[in-house]
Amino acid sequence: MDPRALKDELACAVCLRVYQDPVTLPCQHSYCLKCIEGVGAQSADPRGFECPQCHQKFNHRPSLERNFTLEECSQLQLPSDSACVLCEYCVENPTTAVKTCLKCETSFCSLHLKSHLVKEVYKDHALIEPVADLRHRQCLDHKKLLEFYCKDDEECVCVSCAIIGKHKSHTLLSLDQAQAAIKEELEREFKKLRDDQQNCFSKQRDLERSEAEIKTRINELKGKLSKSFSEWRRKLEEDEESTLKLIDEEGLRALKQIRSYSEALNKRMEQITLIDGETQTLVQREPLSFIQNSKQLLCRATDTQRVTEPDVPALTLNLSNVSQLIQKSLNGCEKYHSDILEIIRRRSLSLDPKTANCNLALSDDLQSVTWTGYKQPYPSHLERFKRYPQALCSQSFSSGSHFWDVETDGSSWGMGIVCGSIEREGEKSILGNNDKS
Repeated sequence: MDPRALKDELACAVCLRVYQDPVTLPCQHSYCLKCIEGVGAQSADPRGFECPQCHQKFNHRPSLERNFTLEECSQLQLPSDSACVLCEYCVENPTTAVKTCLKCETSFCSLHLKSHLVKEVYKDHALIEPVADLRHRQCLDHKKLLEFYCKDDEECVCVSCAIIGKHKSHTLLSLDQAQAAIKEELEREFKKLRDDQQNCFSKQRDLERSEAEIKTRINELKGKLSKSFSEWRRKLEEDEESTLKLIDEEGLRALKQIRSYSEALNKRMEQITLIDGETQTLVQREPLSFIQNSKQLLCRATDTQRVTEPDVPALTLNLSNVSQLIQKSLNGCEKYHSDILEIIRRRSLSLDPKTANCNLALSDDLQSVTWTGYKQPYPSHLERFKRYPQALCSQSFSSGSHFWDVETDGSSWGMGIVCGSIEREGEKSILGNNDKS
């Protein structure tokens, strides 16, 4: 039956929707329980009742019989664009099918299915969930049901394919046997996939740890460099102040010398000018006065000549102290430069979880490790040490000089430097017991 027609058959005449708790009146017309009770409550005659469809009147409120067939059908999903599997024996009152028999190729409701469940003759009939179209379960060549699985060609076949068809000499399994075998194969493949998934998960966790470690390292490095550059700037400012002060002091010393020489020269020139002026006045006098005063003037001229003329050297800035200070500052700059390079080059080592033996517990920051008597739930990994409690670091070095400060506790511990290709199991995997460490 067309699902649209079935949906119309299941519509209540009062609410025009699919039945909810359907009941039937003595006149055999059905309604939703709430709908018919509502009709009765609104009746003008409290002593009588009338069917909304046939208008048959009842002197007393009639008994409402539960319609189980409609109730079962009303629970079906009936979208307008899909098919509904109905019992092929329910003609007058369509009922939803509960099983489909593959041998009979027929769908049954719960009532008509009883014979298949109780009669011996039907015991070998295979029952499945209701199927509207069985053609996809039939052989395309013989139009018979697919009952076997050809292991050679990996496809389902019918009995004719197995006896007279192209699969007659092939290895055949029942569908149950094939299902069990394929389930085992799927389980094996899924186990591999789950192992791959676990491996991916482990690698993802390693990446997350690496991301966190790099972010932490960046913040630490920036903090240390900021501190170093701040110290460097402070030292440069101090050096600038000291250098400028030395230049000012040296400048003052040189200028003081210049002023001292200049004052001595000016004083001598003033004396000479004074004597010259007196001489010009004296020569204008009459002879007696000239002779009497010339002796004193000659003495003064002679005394002035006897005073040594200042020897003015080539005066320049003596910046030797400044040069020494600058050189010292430059040496300090080189130290700061090397310190900064050391900060950048220095790296904190972190332990590699995929190499840690299962008896080693790693800290969350991967900076410390502790031996434990309990196996840790680490995933299997080719790089993990199998027998001895050892773990490698994530970082590696190919050159240069390196040192690390390590804090230890307990009575037994060991450290070593190894090649990444060291064996992971056996006696040669012990640190120091091979040519790789």
